[in-house]
Amino acid sequence: MGKYERLIHTFQKQYNYWGDFMPPYQAYFRGHDCMPDSNFYASYRCYMREAFVDRWPNFHTEEEYLCFIGYDMADPWGSWDAEIELWIGKDINDMEKHIITEPTIVRIPPYTWHCPLEYKRVGKPVYFEVLHTRGKFGIFAQKSGDDGGARLEYTGSGGNKPCVLDKSKQCTFCGKCWKK
Repeated sequence: MGKYERLIHTFQKQYNYWGDFMPPYQAYFRGHDCMPDSNFYASYRCYMREAFVDRWPNFHTEEEYLCFIGYDMADPWGSWDAEIELWIGKDINDMEKHIITEPTIVRIPPYTWHCPLEYKRVGKPVYFEVLHTRGKFGIFAQKSGDDGGARLEYTGSGGNKPCVLDKSKQCTFCGKCWKK
């Protein structure tokens, strides 16, 4: 084993079951789970057609970056043919709608509400990369309370919650439970 081998991570092909809008694989670098002391998280996916990524507004305690580019890495601009809708704002009741129509990166500062995120039109595949500045992150979302009012709920991170279908495994955001 080399002196710096611990700094190299080989991606594992992770299958997903979200639907025909995405190929049946995805890749993740889940910070601390993949490399001790890492303060970075990344996911890599391809969207082939229209789909919701996140329907409900949420925020995180760290920065997040959303990267959208054409899937052909030889020409990410020439291979772009999509329209993506993203909502963002400091106040959940006063968010702005943004339409992404060309290769774009969006910086989401800590505690900034974002989403829904919807692929409205996809003429050519879109490469979507999500980056976080913490190895494990969690999502805060607004939920309806029993009294009909709104409450803030920490829904946890994938690295901290078990698989819904097999509690002995860690959630990998494969989407299989959403089909049930």
